[in-house]
Amino acid sequence: MTAGPATAAATARERESVFVSVVRAAAEHDALNLAQGVFDHGPLPAVLESLRAVGNGTEHQYAPSAGHPLLRAAVAGSVAAFEDVRVDPDTDVTVTAGATEAIYCALTALLDEGGEVVLFEPAYEQYRPVVEAAGGVVRAVTLPSPEARIDAAGLAAVCGPRTKAIVVNSPWNPWGRVLDEQERAAVAAVSAEFGIVVVADETYEHLMLDGSTHRGVLRAIPDPELRVKISSASKTLAVTGWRVGWAVAGPGLTRRIRARHQFVTFCPAVPLQIAVANVLRYEGFPALRREIVDGVRDRVHRFTASLNELGLKASVPQAGFYITADVGGDAHRWCLDMMPGRGVAALPMAVFFARSDPRTDRLVRFAVCKSGATLDDAVQRLRARIA
Repeated sequence: MTAGPATAAATARERESVFVSVVRAAAEHDALNLAQGVFDHGPLPAVLESLRAVGNGTEHQYAPSAGHPLLRAAVAGSVAAFEDVRVDPDTDVTVTAGATEAIYCALTALLDEGGEVVLFEPAYEQYRPVVEAAGGVVRAVTLPSPEARIDAAGLAAVCGPRTKAIVVNSPWNPWGRVLDEQERAAVAAVSAEFGIVVVADETYEHLMLDGSTHRGVLRAIPDPELRVKISSASKTLAVTGWRVGWAVAGPGLTRRIRARHQFVTFCPAVPLQIAVANVLRYEGFPALRREIVDGVRDRVHRFTASLNELGLKASVPQAGFYITADVGGDAHRWCLDMMPGRGVAALPMAVFFARSDPRTDRLVRFAVCKSGATLDDAVQRLRARIA
């Protein structure tokens, strides 16, 4: 029997995140945590300096719920600089407690009971629970490999009068690839045909490993009321604990997002908002961005090569710091076997799909946003268990 919206909502409210359970399991086994996209080191000195530069007066009090004006202006400036799109910081930008809250506010602002949302699987685990908790219904489109592509006909087939949003994630966690020009055009065409809002999670936008500039939803969809760009400082700046993110949308959509946001966090930590603004406005940010990407690229290439040497088929992603490897059998069992006795925690790809699929059940995701020493240690631990 298929659960109705009310049952699905109750299930979503009670579900424990895999990123809660895997962190707990890794700690119990004293395993290196390569399952979660969290850094084991601090940010670069220029980022820490941006925090030290925050004053000691009203910067420590409430800011406007929509976000500190300095950060909203900095986000708008970054969008103009890197995407050549002009947005109004006063009417189009909302600062949230990380991209997680931005996703929540955007989706719940769009949904009513029975409203439908299209997700592309593998999908980041937050999307489905938010839809279901809001009384919505997920329409999933499965892309079982990084080579599979979104096409307009397949997307249109799952859309209808109840479809409120299409969620895209580019650069894509966990596949590590970006949507190509044809895919962006396909999503834009369906959005325009049905009047569906595209919610784009672009958290990894500044981690393009070839050094290029990511082109996302703001360039793909001309109607600002049919697009929401979501991003954050967490992954770019190695400050996942700062919890500073934002949503960029047209004025009408932004009003709806802010109406939700004001009753969730009201405003994220103001000194951290100002620190992120300081980084984005810093004249050396393009060079800082290149330094960050160079460091990520080096670790990704080294760890991918090590996995292949261990007999685990892996390839270098286009963007971000997640590597997918074929472990040759049941990935869930493999991950359980790798943790005990000070091993390594990784994530079976199955957690990104609603249903088991033999095409993906052999795959494991590694998060390599760690120090070089940690990754070297992880390789040695894996080698001892695989040998």
